Amino acid sequence: MSDYVTKIERLIVYYKYSTKLAQALNVSRISIVNWRDGASISEENRLKIDYLYYEKIVLPQLEENKQPIEQYIKTIVSKDYSKLIHSIDLVEEIAKYSSFGSLEIETDIDNEEFARIIEGDYIEKDIQKRKVLEANNLYNLTKMVIADTIKNQIDLSIDTIKTWHLSLFLGIREDAGKFSKKIRKIKDSDLTLTHPEDIEEEMEFWIKNYKNVSNIYDIAKAHEHFELIHPFGDGNGRIGRLIMAHQAIKIGLLPPFIHKANKALYYAALYKAQKSGNVVPLSWFIAQAIEEMEKKIR
Repeated sequence: MSDYVTKIERLIVYYKYSTKLAQALNVSRISIVNWRDGASISEENRLKIDYLYYEKIVLPQLEENKQPIEQYIKTIVSKDYSKLIHSIDLVEEIAKYSSFGSLEIETDIDNEEFARIIEGDYIEKDIQKRKVLEANNLYNLTKMVIADTIKNQIDLSIDTIKTWHLSLFLGIREDAGKFSKKIRKIKDSDLTLTHPEDIEEEMEFWIKNYKNVSNIYDIAKAHEHFELIHPFGDGNGRIGRLIMAHQAIKIGLLPPFIHKANKALYYAALYKAQKSGNVVPLSWFIAQAIEEMEKKIR
C-alpha cells in the first residue's frame, strides 16, 4: 500500500465517510475511490492530502504525547553547531539550501534552474527575468544575513526587515521595502491578518518581543506572529523564514531547512500555532528542519 493510500485510509477513518473527506479535499468522491485503487495523484492534491493528514492525524497525536516531543527538541538544541556555523565554505552551502527551499515552497523553480541562476550559467531567454531576480536576490540576501549574523552585525529592527524586503524584491516590485497599504489575504485560509493601518504599530510590538530570542519556542512564536501580521504585499513567507534563519544562528543553531517535501507539515504546524497559540508542534517541526539542515551540510 502506497504512502498516500495509507494516509487516505486513515483520513477516511477520521471523517467516517469518503464523501466527507472528498469535501474536505475539495475533490469528487470518485477521485478518492480512484486514489485508493492506485490511480496517480497530482502534486496539488498530494499537498492537500499531506496537509489534512498532518492537521487531523499527526498534530493531535503530538499534543497528546508532548514529553517525547519536548525531549527531541531538547536533544536538537543541545548540540554544538558552532564549527558548522563558522565554516566559511558551509555558509554558502547553508545559504543555498535555505534560499532554494524557501523559494521552492512558493514558486515553480526547480533545483537545476536555481543552481544555474546563482552560478550565472543560464541564457536569459530560457529563464524568466522575474525568476532570475527572485533566485539571485534571495540567495545573495540569505548569504549576507547568515554571514552578518555570525559576525553579530545585525540589529533586528523594522528598518532592517524593510531593507531585507527591498533587497528581496529589488527590480521586481514597486513596493519593495514598504509595508502594504492594502488588505492582504492568504489563499484558502480563514486567518485574519493585521489591518494595513495597524501594521507599523504591530511590527513595533513584534520587534520589542522578538528582537532577542533565547530558545526554539521563541523562534516559533515569533514566526507565527510575523506571518499573522503579514506586513508586506508579497514575500512575507520568505522574509519570515529569513528571520528564522537569523534567530536560529544567533542562539547557536543551524537555520531550519524548509522546502517542498516538508511544506505541508510546516503549513499545518504554523496554522495550528496561529489558531490555538500552541507552538509545540511548530517548534518540533523547526527542530526537525534544523536536523535536516545538519544532515545536508555534513
